[in-house]
Amino acid sequence: MIEVEVKAHVTDFKEIKDKLSSLDAREVKTEYQEDIYFNAPHRDFTQTDEALRIRRITSKDGNEIILTYKGAKLDELSKTREEIEVNIEDVENTKLILEKLGFKPVKPVQKDRIYYNINEYIITLDTVHEVGNFMEIEKVLNEEADYQDSLDEIFSLYGKLGVTDGFERRSYLELLELSS
Repeated sequence: MIEVEVKAHVTDFKEIKDKLSSLDAREVKTEYQEDIYFNAPHRDFTQTDEALRIRRITSKDGNEIILTYKGAKLDELSKTREEIEVNIEDVENTKLILEKLGFKPVKPVQKDRIYYNINEYIITLDTVHEVGNFMEIEKVLNEEADYQDSLDEIFSLYGKLGVTDGFERRSYLELLELSS
């Protein structure tokens, strides 16, 4: 699957929430997420623009653990990339397996996330610990073919929400490492 995603730094969630409400966006859920990123022994993910992480999700609906691989970004404007995910049962044993294979854990990223839906778009408001507040808008496609149309629609939706700058391609991990 291809995740077409654009992230922007925002300061005022209240204003964004009011505009989301005016566009009939539906608040879906709130979660706490902790991500443990890994770097590979055979290539440097900071150079290849890939990512491998274990995400621990805590919400009122329960807990979930997901192992995710993200391929290199497909363009210079967005965070659009291939994404492969699988649910796992045990963070510590999965982490141990990866470490035994030579993968090195990197600094964890923690965030509080609120999800909204507008049609086929997922909008998140993220408070990333030690980094700041961000909004992400994404759409998941089954193939890469027409992602540019979706990207144009995402930027249009940002415009409707009053966000015209502050766009960010770097990952939360990269931003966290810069702030340290």
